[in-house]
Amino acid sequence: MNRYGSFALATSLALAGLIAAARAQTDPAGKHVEAAKASVSPKAANPQPWHIFNSAFNQMCAEPKPGARPQPVGKDVPLEPGEAAKLTPTPREKWYAPPAKVFDNLYYIGTKTESTWALNTSGGIILINTNFDWVTPELLDELRTFNLDPANIKYAIIVRSHSDQSWGINALKKIVPSARVIMSEGDWEFLANDNSPAKVKPSKDMVAKDGQKVTLGDTTVTLYSTPGASADNLSIIFPVKDGNERHVAGMIGGTTMNLVQGGVQVFPDTQTMIKTYIASAKRFKEIEDKAGVDAIISIHAALDNMFEKIDALRSRKPGDPHPFVSKDDVDRFSSMVIECGEAKLAWATAK
Repeated sequence: MNRYGSFALATSLALAGLIAAARAQTDPAGKHVEAAKASVSPKAANPQPWHIFNSAFNQMCAEPKPGARPQPVGKDVPLEPGEAAKLTPTPREKWYAPPAKVFDNLYYIGTKTESTWALNTSGGIILINTNFDWVTPELLDELRTFNLDPANIKYAIIVRSHSDQSWGINALKKIVPSARVIMSEGDWEFLANDNSPAKVKPSKDMVAKDGQKVTLGDTTVTLYSTPGASADNLSIIFPVKDGNERHVAGMIGGTTMNLVQGGVQVFPDTQTMIKTYIASAKRFKEIEDKAGVDAIISIHAALDNMFEKIDALRSRKPGDPHPFVSKDDVDRFSSMVIECGEAKLAWATAK
């Protein structure tokens, strides 16, 4: 290339950079959306479909609809129609998903949309989230598929106070009265004061502390306070086993935000809510990096293409990589959570 061609190329690149910088100033949310979009797919060619996070991106980076009315606050406020519907059992074919052994010590026993997990240890079972009250008993019974007894559930860690994680606590306690339930102080307080019916309001049990380690037998789960999806939701890290290999799993306690939920003002204002969410996401990403987390275990199956990974597990051959194990997936997913949060803050600030 001659010097004139080099000059033209340099000028073109400089102009592109100026245009990008100007666009970032005029559309700060767009900058973060593009950064999140860059995390959707791996850089490697021809990735497996379960490594592509289109569903998570579409959910987390959707621009809020203008003109949304603020939700009312108060214990006497009726349940939102969507929440009220979750009190009514739905036909089995609409929610049932076959249980699956995901790691040697981790089992999926959730529904098609809401995730419930069982972490088996040498000292008993740690349940990770319940589900809706009417379906939780059936999900617990799925443990028998793997010759596990629901009566051996020693702890239930509830990462947040949303209906799809916490409304089954009383159903669990009815089946296994000795099971200890662990949740954050903020989420225990929320459940005591929201407008959910009495039948799904649990009695307060163990209060999770930031950085607390819950050890049962040969397994330790570490709990972290990561408010944003609820008043004080938890994110957790725990070991998983794949034959002779050991991996570290991470669960982010929520990827949605609610200013008002169940008649309770969860955060004082929108910007405080989003800033809290972003700070939690950044902190947990650092924690995951230090802990060497290399497997995503999610609270909703669609977020990380969980069922596609389970299908891949069923056809996995000796020597094939475990579909759930990918440090790159963990890094990209956590980056997407942060960037989509930043985009939502930019949209909220621009109003």
